[in-house]
Parts: sequence; C-alpha cells; structure tokens
Amino acid sequence: MKKLLFLLMFPIICFSQKKKTAFITYFVPISKDVKKKYYVSNRNVDYWKYCSGIADNNSSELTNSSILNNDSKKILFNNIFNKAKNGELVVYQYSYYIDVFGPAPDGNWIGEKKILNKNEIKQAISYKTYRDSIDNEGFTFYDDNADKILIDFLDESKIDDFIGIKFYEEWTFDYKNLTIDKKIIYYAPAIKAINPETLEVVGFRCPFIVENKNLKTKRIIATDFYTNTDIFCNRETNDTWFNDNLEPSVKFPFIKEAMTNENNSFYECSPPYNKKISNIEALSIEVFRDSISDDDEPVFDKNGEVIKIKDLEYYVQDEINSLGFIENWFFDDRTSSFSKDVSGISLELVNYEGESEPIFLLKK
Repeated sequence: MKKLLFLLMFPIICFSQKKKTAFITYFVPISKDVKKKYYVSNRNVDYWKYCSGIADNNSSELTNSSILNNDSKKILFNNIFNKAKNGELVVYQYSYYIDVFGPAPDGNWIGEKKILNKNEIKQAISYKTYRDSIDNEGFTFYDDNADKILIDFLDESKIDDFIGIKFYEEWTFDYKNLTIDKKIIYYAPAIKAINPETLEVVGFRCPFIVENKNLKTKRIIATDFYTNTDIFCNRETNDTWFNDNLEPSVKFPFIKEAMTNENNSFYECSPPYNKKISNIEALSIEVFRDSISDDDEPVFDKNGEVIKIKDLEYYVQDEINSLGFIENWFFDDRTSSFSKDVSGISLELVNYEGESEPIFLLKK
C-alpha cells in the first residue's frame, strides 16, 4: 500500500527563499477540438500524458479543461489575427527549430528576431489545399496516367481554425502562501495544422509570436478558466530560455508544502470550486482489496464471492505530474495583450484510466 511519504521520497532540498521564479512555455487549448495526450516518461514511469495534441470532435477524453465562448474567441481573433493581417500589430516569425531563434525573458531574442510583413503574415495564417484543375467549360484536367491534375491554393484560416494559445510566462512561486503569479511576456496563437490532401486536422501550429504589453484596459474574456500543464513531463524544449518543465528545486518544495502543511484548506476541483473537503478526502482515495485469511487464502461470502475490504490509499508526492489553474483572463484590445489572475491551483496525477486528474484545489 502506498503511504504518504513526506521527505523520504526525495533528496533533501534546501531553499532559503520564500519565492522563486521560473520561465515557462506551455500550450493552452481554447477549443473543443483539442485533447491533450502523448506518451512520456516521468521519473522512470511511462504513461499516456494528457498534454498537447488534437482529437476528433466526438472525443470524450478532454477532461478538466475549459474552452473560450464564441464572443471571447471572436474578440481575440479580431484583435490578433485581423490586426496582424492588416499591419496594425507587430508580430515575429515563429521558429520550429532549436537552433534558429526564440524569445528571451529579458526582451532580447535568441538568434534572428524577424518582423513579418503583410504578405508573410497572410501566408503564415493560411493553410495549403489542393483543388481540381478545371478549364473554362468546367471540365477537369487529367494527366497521362488519367489522374486529376491538382492545383494548390492557400486558404486563409478562419475563427474556427483558432484552437489554442502558446504562452511564454514568468511564474513566481510563493511557497509560504502557496500561490503562483503569472506574467505573460510573449504569446503565440495556434491554428489547426491540416493535411492538405485529406483536409484532416493533424495537429496545431503557431503562425507568429506576439510580444505581450502592459494592459491599459482590462476586459475580462474568461472567468474560472481551468487549464492544466505538462510542465512535469520529461520532454525537450525548442526554446532556449522558456522551458516546458519545472526544475525539481522549484516544483518539489511547492508540492511538499501543498501536501503536508496541516493548515492548508482543500477544495474540490470542480465548478463552482467552493466545496471544501477534508485532508483525508484531499490526500487519499478509497480502494477495495480482497479479504485474505491468516493462511493467505481469499475469504468468500455465502455467495462464493471474495469479500472486499475498504481501505485508504494515500497519494505520494512523487505521483504529482502536473498543475492545474483556475484563472480569470483579461485582454486589452488596444495593445492585443493578455493578463491572468490565478485564483486556484490544483495538484494533478494520472488516474487508473491514464488521464490527468486533479486531487484537490488550493484557493488564493
């Protein structure tokens, strides 16, 4: 039986600071088209991690995630994509290669920092498709092998193609108060990546990067928006400064304090996020085990069924693989910039179905 081990599961981590900062990049889905799943190895344990990826629209595997409503999504689309296309917003080329360029938290750039012109932006927010080659009378052209001659076209992305945002943020961990504040430094809107021949959604891509500025007006576009991250997964990152995982010296003190401080107040991580739960409910789960006799044989009831015994299985700090956040999102349509107010943090682990599941919520 797993036990709740406070300090024995980890090497002793000494940190005198009450606060620490980390530069994090992560993808946030805003559309029902997205689920989050890929194969990872975390501390020598292999499992399917629900992080960034694409699913069919009928998938039921998207759990514990929020999506933006149509009005909020329209505000973002108009003030990011349309402004960029019309030359009203300065955007930078997004790199998919580790040795080309990328943002740095001090305002500099690793490698070339290229501003996209209108034509480059239009190409970046479009996707390639193929159409039949047709003459003036409407007849299709065929080649010598009797195959249709196809012509490639660029179709500009629409609002339904806007499915997520990749954020580049500075996180400040307050270990005493168990809070995490987020400062958005850059962001990259994400659109569907489409197979040009089959027109199937095969992933997502970011057409450009936007430098986030201070908000002059705070227009709320999402309330109690829940998203989880993949920052505990062992994956390589393409960015020099911003990482998609947390260093042990940053994350383990936070996890330890969240799971061992007797003064913590725990809440159920489901809307409206105000149901308080006990320490036992937050830190353990009910399990049922076969009843075993002194001779190590199963004990049966009168119907020949093995008698089950209810027990408690405590979560182990080492099992925590991601964080979830309850946030209010604000957007300034003048500067096309975001801010976030984190009102709750959940600790998540992989459940028996292989899905990321919050075990409790800490409210700010």
